[in-house]
Amino acid sequence: MEYAIQELSLGSLGPTVENNPVVVVDFWAPWCTTCARFAPVFKDVAAHFDDVIFGTVNTDKHQQLAAIMGVQSLPTVVVFRDGKHIFAKSGVTTRRQLIQIIEQIQARASSNE
Repeated sequence: MEYAIQELSLGSLGPTVENNPVVVVDFWAPWCTTCARFAPVFKDVAAHFDDVIFGTVNTDKHQQLAAIMGVQSLPTVVVFRDGKHIFAKSGVTTRRQLIQIIEQIQARASSNE
């Protein structure tokens, strides 16, 4: 099953993060070849989790948001849990690594309930 990945902006990131328990965001740019290789991985992992919101931020269009988030290299994956920025990783992330990161974050969230 394929899930929609939301395009996020400065105006939509805050409400998305505040209204969902776990949000995973891919910061990318059209010219970034590594980003292009990572996009199918991100999409595949998004289909693996029906209880997580996945979003992307085109840093060419949303430079201010990338700056606010401290994104310095691409791609960068940022994870929010319960409205808080709790994880960031720049560079290549494999499918297995991304799944493990999300599962660990979800496990911590359930153990805190």
